[in-house]
This record gives sequence, C-alpha cells and structure tokens, in this order.
Amino acid sequence: MRIQNLIIVFVLGLIPALICQFFTREPVDRYIHIRNFRYGKDPAVIRCNRGDTLHLTFSSDDTGHSFFLEEFDIDVKVSPAVEEVTVFKTSDPSATPFITKELTIVAEHPGVLNYVISKSQYRCHVWCGPMHAFEQGKLLILPNTLLCFSLGSFLGVILIWVLGLFGRRSQTAVQRNDEAEMKDLFKSKGILKKLLVSRWPQFILTLIALTLIYIVIMTSLFGTKMSGRNLGVLLMWAVWLFLIIAIMTPFAGRIWCTICPLPMFGDLIQRGSFFNPRKGRTRGYNNKFFGLSLKWPQRLSNNWLRLIVFLILATFSTTMVASPRISGLAILALLLLPTLMAPIFELRAFCRYVCPVHAFIGPFSGMSKLALRNRSQEVCDKCKAHYCQNGNAKGWACPYGLNVAELKENANCGLCLECVRSCTYDNVTLYKRPFASERSMSHMSDAWLSIAIFTIAIIYSILYLGHWPVVRDYVNILDKKNWDLFGIYTGVVWTTSLLIMPGLLYGLAYAGGRLSKQKLSARKIFLNYTASLLPIGLMLWMAFVIPMLFTNITFVLQSLSDPFGWGWDFFGTANTPWHQLIPRYIPWIQAILILAGLHLSLRNITRSWQELDIKPGKQFLITLPYALFIGFIALGLLFFFTN
Repeated sequence: MRIQNLIIVFVLGLIPALICQFFTREPVDRYIHIRNFRYGKDPAVIRCNRGDTLHLTFSSDDTGHSFFLEEFDIDVKVSPAVEEVTVFKTSDPSATPFITKELTIVAEHPGVLNYVISKSQYRCHVWCGPMHAFEQGKLLILPNTLLCFSLGSFLGVILIWVLGLFGRRSQTAVQRNDEAEMKDLFKSKGILKKLLVSRWPQFILTLIALTLIYIVIMTSLFGTKMSGRNLGVLLMWAVWLFLIIAIMTPFAGRIWCTICPLPMFGDLIQRGSFFNPRKGRTRGYNNKFFGLSLKWPQRLSNNWLRLIVFLILATFSTTMVASPRISGLAILALLLLPTLMAPIFELRAFCRYVCPVHAFIGPFSGMSKLALRNRSQEVCDKCKAHYCQNGNAKGWACPYGLNVAELKENANCGLCLECVRSCTYDNVTLYKRPFASERSMSHMSDAWLSIAIFTIAIIYSILYLGHWPVVRDYVNILDKKNWDLFGIYTGVVWTTSLLIMPGLLYGLAYAGGRLSKQKLSARKIFLNYTASLLPIGLMLWMAFVIPMLFTNITFVLQSLSDPFGWGWDFFGTANTPWHQLIPRYIPWIQAILILAGLHLSLRNITRSWQELDIKPGKQFLITLPYALFIGFIALGLLFFFTN
C-alpha cells in the first residue's frame, strides 16, 4: 500500500477513535458472578466502561477452573462447592496468593494503554479435559477505541478502492508495472544460487524436518494426553502452523515443499539416490528404478481429491488438536502414504494430487513474494530437450511434471529446484516480487478449493477463537460424545464450503456481468472473484494462527524441556510460569490484517479488470456485487476480532 493510502486509512481511523473518547460514562460498580464449566464461562462476555469497579465472584459446575486475565495480573483458582477463591499474580505465580470471596478490579489500563486497549481475553489455566484450551471469554472496556479505529479505517480502504477504479491504468501499464517490480535473485551471481544448486543444504534441512516430524509423532503417541502440554501437538498445530501460514507462505510461497520430508523416501525409491541423477528404466530421468510407474488417473488430475482430503482433516481438526494420539497417528499416516504411493505412480503423485498441505499453501502461494520463473520465454521456446521437465545428468525430472516455459503461477510448483540445476541455458531463476501479485485462476477445482479454504478460516475463527461454548459442543466427540451434534457440524462445514459459498459467489458473478453488461461469461467473472478472495483469505488465516502461537508460547518452552511430560527439565524451562506474548496487541494485529486483506483483494479485482481494458465505470459495476460481499465479510470479521 502506498504511503498516501496508508495516511488516508490512518486518518480516517484516527478520527472516530478520537471522537469516541468524548463518549465515556461515569465509572460505576458492577457486580458480576462468573460461572465456570467444561468448556466455557458464563458470562462469556463482560462489557463495562473505562474506570468501572468490577466485583467478581466465582463458582464451578464440575471440576477445578481458573479465571486467567494476564492484562490485569490475576489468576483466580476456582474449586467446586467452595465460595472462596485463591488469587495468584500472573507476573509472579510464586508470590503468596490471597483467598477471598469477592475479587475487585478496576477496568482500566496504565498510561496511554487505557485509551488504546479495549479488549482482553480471560482464559482457564486449570486443565479440565481435552477441550480445555478453548475455555475462554472476553472483557470489553468501553469506549471501544479499537473498534472505532477499525470502522474508520474500513471506510478508508473502501475510499482507496473507489479512487483506484478511476485511476485509468491501462492494460499495458499494469503489465509493465508487474514486470518492473520483479527482481531476479540470481542476477548478482552471489552465494544464493550456489547454495540452492548444491543438494547438501536442501538435504540437511529435509533431514532436520524429518527429525522434527519423528519427535512430533513420538511425543504425540507416547507423551502426555494433555494437548496443551504435549510437545507434538504444540510443535505441529501452534509452531509449524504459524510458520507455514504467517511466515513461509506469504514470503516464499511453497518453500515448505522444498524441505518437506513426506516425499523423501518415495523419491529414494523412484530415483535410487538422494544425490546423483541417473536414467531410470522408464523415460529418461523420470526416475523409476522400482515400481509400476503408473500414470495418475486423468479424471483426478485436478484439485477435487485434494479438496476432499483437506475437508476431511478440517472436519476432524478439533479432535486432532485435542487428542495427541489421534494427531500423532494422522501425521504418521501422512508420512507413510507418499512412500506407499511412490512405487505405484510416477513422480510425486501424493504431492501433486492428494497432499492436504499443498491444498492450503498451493492457492496462497500465488500471494507470496517469491516466484520461480524463466528469464526469457524466447530461450525456453527454442529449447527442444526440456531438461527442466525431463531432467538430465545435473537434475532429476520435475517431480511435479512441469515445464518452466509454461509456468505462470506458483500453485503447482513445489520449489524442488531441480529445474534450476538441470537447465543448461541458465534460464531458470527465482524472482522477488510485490505481495499478492497473482490475480488469475484457470480451473473450477482451483476456485472451489480456494473458497473452501476461505470458508474454513471463518469457521475455525468462530470455533476456536469465539467465546460461545455451545458452538464447541458441536465438535466435542472426545469426552461428551456429541456425535449427533458433530453430524450437524460436519453437514454445515461441507455444505457451506462446497455449495453455499461457491453458489453465492457464482450468483454474484452473474449479477456483476448483468450490471456491467460486459461480454464476459459468469464463469470468467467467478474465477476472477475467487482469485481476488485469496489475499483476505490468507490474512484471515494469519489472524487466526497468531493467537494460537502467542497464547501457547510458554507451553512450547515447557514442553521442549519435558517433551513426554515425564518430569524432565532439559533446558530449565519446564516450570516456566504461563505468559502470553503481547496479549494486549493481538486484537490490533488481527484488525490490521483484515483491513490489509480487504485492500489487497479489492486492489486485485480492480487490476484484473484493468488487464482486460474494461472502462472504470464498468469496472465499478462488475465489481460491485463482489465488493459488497467481501466488504460485509470484512466488516463482520472486524466486529468479531475487536468487539
């Protein structure tokens, strides 16, 4: 976003944030009783005014619970059938606690934070069952500066979109700007290419990743059943998921696939070596030294199967997160499946058509700042050997079956770097480019997958980050055995992902075509709409995973010292008191991410029409249904994360 656009967004956000400060009310005393139960609190939302005195009493319906509110330095331990509670300091849990029937706190933060911080999460710090991690509520202090700032900034983003519509950038100007902002990372002849051409750095990183997966599987299967203290669960669903979504994918696309250990043993079966490309007994360097080398069924050469696998895992995600053993078995299956498929099908069939990780990072890799492409299309057109696809003595055939001459998008390229090694013309390189550069989508299966991933992000946010315990009852098949409710939840997830959301977007695409009277099919408009949904989708996933890691960072340190929960303390961190990472600022980060995603999505849909040389007035009409839809979604997410 340009500096002038940032100023517009900031100023329009600052104005209501300042105005709302004049609508404060006189502080009053509020008497609130908090009922604790598996897995929630009542009330789940406490709304008060700045400076109010809160008189809190507590009770438990079943087992021990706590009221952990780090921003106010309190951790209240609640026992069943006991009126008194024990109050500890979160800053120093070893300090002598005090016992009371009523806890009194003043709803205000120190200094300038008193005007900035409006939302805090209170949680449970006593393990009470497999769904314990989701027992939470929120304290909202009015006036809600964050919400007011977000709503003003939302209007700023909409204003920037409208102004951009009439910027009259031509098709040629858009393409020229894209090309000008691409930077060849191998142009300087530095050490980067030497490191990437050598197989050793990649092999060593893959071995490290394999070791970590082994640790995850072992600790998940044989470690503590408490998911919040299980190293395997924390490494996989807090650390790795955060790195994949918030770091690797936006900055480097499918860079995880470069070091992913899942296809490692399958590659060895096919190639007969980790280091020395040799001709196989089939086509050239297509690597079959053992097995049937069958072609993958043509009907499944798309994203439909991968979409189904992703939805199955997404449906049972809560069970995997809450149950370490189920999580460990699922990861073990993902490690074994590509190895078993390698002797049957040619190339990396698992990675190309089945892998649920690819299902996620594939569509979003188009948003990344890194892209593998050719330097010159003319050089590729003259090449008849197609070493990038078929391999030679320097590099194996592309395990994804790709030809760099035809590579225009990131989604299907796993960045294995074999084409960099095998190209005899030095015509394959890595480019650094602006974020969210890709704006097109070719196939309906790609669109359905992208929509499903976006839908799952919304569902996960409500399920994991929401304050409604009744929602979590629909996925609790571990100790409450709510199979009937789980069936309803499954139906909602699949119907919304596969029918309702795609159908709604297709209807909006049809409406956009009729409004603008452009000679574009509803299918073409639908694909453009869906491609432009990816930026806000990725930002929503980032907003989702940030609190997952930031809340559990202390538990990661504890589990590293005691990986199986057997009382070890390797690094002296096993008994580290629980502290969240910058809890005050998490809602602000989430709001900024949603606003950034909205801006990028609206920018991309506008540029997709500019590439077709559609006039500004027509652009507005063809985009209007999509803009209303995505604006409504963004507004709802802002309310969810800030209020």
